[in-house]
Amino acid sequence: MIKKTTVTSILIEFLTLYPKYFLLLFLLLLLEGLIAAGTILSMIPLADYLLDPSLQEPNKVSSATMLLFNKFNIGINFWSFGLLFAALNLINGIFKIAIRYFILKIKYVILFDLFSNALSAFFDAKWDFFSKSKHGYLLNTLNKEMNTIGDTLGHLATQLAQVVQFTVYLSVPFILNPKMTITAIFLALIFSVPFILLNNISYRLGKRDTSTSNTLLGVLHETLQGAKIILGFGEQKKSIKRFLIAFKDHVSATLKSQTLATSVPALFAPFGILAAIIALGLAIKSGNALPELVAVLWSLLAAFPILSSLLHTNVSINNFIPSYEQLTMLREQAKSSAEAPGDMLFDSLKKSIIFNDVSFSYSDNIKTISNIDIEVTTGEMTAIVGESGSGKSTIVDLILGLQSPNSGEILIDNIPFNNWNQNSFRKKVGYVPQDSILFYSSIRDNLLWSVGECSDEELWKALELSNSDKFVSSLPDGIETIVGDRGVRLSGGQRQRIALARALIRKPDLLILDEATSSLDTESEIAIQNSIENLSKNMAILIVAHRLSTLSKADKVYVMQSGKIVEKGSFDKLSAKSEGYLYNMLKLQNKKQQ
Repeated sequence: MIKKTTVTSILIEFLTLYPKYFLLLFLLLLLEGLIAAGTILSMIPLADYLLDPSLQEPNKVSSATMLLFNKFNIGINFWSFGLLFAALNLINGIFKIAIRYFILKIKYVILFDLFSNALSAFFDAKWDFFSKSKHGYLLNTLNKEMNTIGDTLGHLATQLAQVVQFTVYLSVPFILNPKMTITAIFLALIFSVPFILLNNISYRLGKRDTSTSNTLLGVLHETLQGAKIILGFGEQKKSIKRFLIAFKDHVSATLKSQTLATSVPALFAPFGILAAIIALGLAIKSGNALPELVAVLWSLLAAFPILSSLLHTNVSINNFIPSYEQLTMLREQAKSSAEAPGDMLFDSLKKSIIFNDVSFSYSDNIKTISNIDIEVTTGEMTAIVGESGSGKSTIVDLILGLQSPNSGEILIDNIPFNNWNQNSFRKKVGYVPQDSILFYSSIRDNLLWSVGECSDEELWKALELSNSDKFVSSLPDGIETIVGDRGVRLSGGQRQRIALARALIRKPDLLILDEATSSLDTESEIAIQNSIENLSKNMAILIVAHRLSTLSKADKVYVMQSGKIVEKGSFDKLSAKSEGYLYNMLKLQNKKQQ
């Protein structure tokens, strides 16, 4: 369990990780502070001149300014004092822009690292992490919550800047008129107490905002992914209503959260002005010089909005903490289920993949597969057949290392699977799942994603082997055709053929076809079977299928039922038995043909 995060712990974490950036920011802030101090002091000679153009009894600051002007032969008049004040404000503005740029730079550097670390942790984790996590939860964390984190990181860096600015704006008036400054600060701190007490409320509202956003993104993701079945069932209104209910729930939470954050500066600003006016009134009664009071008032009126902003930022940070906690929790969950890669780099499959008495279960009570013995050999086509839920896809997951057996062992070339680096092995595998997912890009890019770089000749060879070349050539944009989200612009059979080409272009040592021809017409299936049969001489092929026509080419067939292998042998021998799964399938097929 992740312990509750605090603003201080976040600040310390980022200061430790990015000391150079924050040091440079601090130096910029010091320079900006000096300019700001000069801007405040430059008001005094201007006010002195407006009150007494003869400057018979100038303030100390006015005297120092006149000495400087005389040294550079600058005339002492309204324009010179006014231009000095304006020039210093301009320089101060330029420094503010530079500081803002640097704050944004820090924000995006940190955000880049957060994205990088989170995604690295997620994809270093076992498949279990993705299968058990809600997609809406993950999407919301990497979308809205990460944006919230990024914005608040900007606020956090801004808060550091504002602390320096606030110190500068108060140090000058403190030197000029400490009594008035202390009075104003004391009153402002009293007025700020109720706003500081809002932190706990802000945290609770932020947690609710994050929670409802997780739900909203989850419902939206499910609605868009299930668009076809929603239309097919004619349940559009029901799905829209479900989304709108989640939306209203989130709006209710986020309205309170955002309103609280924006109310702090709006409400505190008049109290800050009131504190400055009370302090000014007391100072006037004490007979203080008006030019000094003008400079002090200017400083206080500049400082208190910064204090208001600090209070607002503090509330915003407490509002953002749930987002950061959620990201941290997901990252820790991913790390706790990280794969333990073996030390041996896989070069090629020389002999076989063997399952020795392998059992696996998703829960403690029910075994998905029990005591499985299978051998997938190079130069052969091995088939696994069985009714739905018999454990066929689980075997594929185990071969890919997406799951680990509860008992027994998996050997690759007589070496335990865990000794191999999983990714180096997977890079030698061509995998075509039943639900063939393509990326929103061109057919060319989908093929190149699998290998990085290859020639056009190799691309078209893979398309030819998968019986895709003719339909790809007939498309208006050919191989540059955009396939849409998940390949939605292609038919199911076309998607499967492109997915098969994507696997074949790798020239894998092991080709896994998990119902990969289920959406193909008979003619396409026969053409692909012939290609696969020729390929099997150079690689190991594992086929999970139901069609007898697909199984008939296999050298070995394993028949599964209720997580166990009930038959094994060549297709001809198994299909000739008086009883058995393949024999019954054959009888059913013949009956349909009659």
